[in-house]
Amino acid sequence: MNLRSLIPTWASDSSNVKWALFQMRQATLVSVANLPFVPAVLRATLLRPAGVRTDGPCLIYGGAMIQGRGSVRMGTGVFVNFGCHFDTVADIVIGDDVFLADHVRIITSTHDVGPSWRRAGLLRGESVTIGRGTWIGSGVVIMPGVRIGEGCIIGANSLVTKDCEPDAVYVGSPAVRRRELNDLPDARAIAGATPDFESNTLTTDR
Repeated sequence: MNLRSLIPTWASDSSNVKWALFQMRQATLVSVANLPFVPAVLRATLLRPAGVRTDGPCLIYGGAMIQGRGSVRMGTGVFVNFGCHFDTVADIVIGDDVFLADHVRIITSTHDVGPSWRRAGLLRGESVTIGRGTWIGSGVVIMPGVRIGEGCIIGANSLVTKDCEPDAVYVGSPAVRRRELNDLPDARAIAGATPDFESNTLTTDR
């Protein structure tokens, strides 16, 4: 048997091989960072080779998935709960003091619509931005190209398909604005709280 016939067609393209090797490397880096004995305060450092950049201390709990050649840029005081997924075909920018509840999915990749025999056409990426102080609820999915303003609250299990204006509550699938938060100064104080990296709690000293 000809050895060449054993090689998948995709392997004859060097770009496919490079992509496969990149995925293997990234998966290994993320798996190491997610080991259960790694403290949440150190996880961002271990995820740096996988594309995570931070401006200061952040708490990232286990189960985080980073997938793509883009970057996740976090401000200081960001809190990421368990099992969050960052699709980094394009860049993700997360402002200071943003809180992500468990199992949040931030998606930057999409496809052009192709012909009937394969509707998922050419892959492309659209960056996502989350403004300072925003709180993203459990199970929220944020779609490609979305910009969420500062000080928002996104309700649990919402699907965010469009930009969100600052200081408002968005809920639903698709997420729609339900109320303003400008009349809640205490909520703004909580949004400005910072993680206590020794006790994994919050302090509201600013």
